[in-house]
Amino acid sequence: MARSEPEPFDFQPGRVLAGKYVVAEFLGGGWEGEAYLVHERTTGFPRVAKFYYPERNEKGKSLKEYVKRLEKLSDLGCVIRYMHSDSIRFRGEKLDFMVSTRAPGKQLSYYIKKRGNRLHPLEALLIVEQIAAGLEAIHAQGMYHGDVHEDNVMVRRTGIHYDVRFLDFLHLGPTTVKRKREDVFDMLMLLRDMTGGKTRYARQPELIKRLVKGGKRSLVLKEFPTALRVRQFLAGRDAPDFI
Repeated sequence: MARSEPEPFDFQPGRVLAGKYVVAEFLGGGWEGEAYLVHERTTGFPRVAKFYYPERNEKGKSLKEYVKRLEKLSDLGCVIRYMHSDSIRFRGEKLDFMVSTRAPGKQLSYYIKKRGNRLHPLEALLIVEQIAAGLEAIHAQGMYHGDVHEDNVMVRRTGIHYDVRFLDFLHLGPTTVKRKREDVFDMLMLLRDMTGGKTRYARQPELIKRLVKGGKRSLVLKEFPTALRVRQFLAGRDAPDFI
């Protein structure tokens, strides 16, 4: 009987994989697999290796779809850079993995936790503005992300500027208007979560409430059907004063 959830790989720091990479730390997991920070044995350079659950990567399909997306978006500054793919034998099965460059900064989830589990509203809005810019560029290339949440966004702060990169694109099928809109909705729910979640929503500035709209999908997507519309709102005169 097939198990409902894949068994974690649980690669421990110091383990050598494929004879080439030394595990440094676990970065996070998703529906398709798990990501680890590794170092090349020959150079010591940091890389990210994403290992795919065999039952969710039949004949390497999930890995191939992900690589295709990264290659198509390779000119954008908001995505990681694909390097190559490889495989190992693990628990008697072939285990495919993809190696990419390490995005600068930390996962947004780490960043939020470091800030006491909620960001200042202005800081959260500045990050969302960069996420919206990234999604706008991805959507313009005829693609979508499919899994926008705090573990799939890397953030690096430089002064008052935030550099954002996306991780773990999820292939749900062909690109559609609906899937692009889901990216936008997920981004704005991430804004709510960044600033303290549902319990603190009532105390947020009006600007955030205009974007989140109580988490009501139909209201959010009626006013903000695209990432471009979110950016225009944040930069435009129709946005309420922050203070």
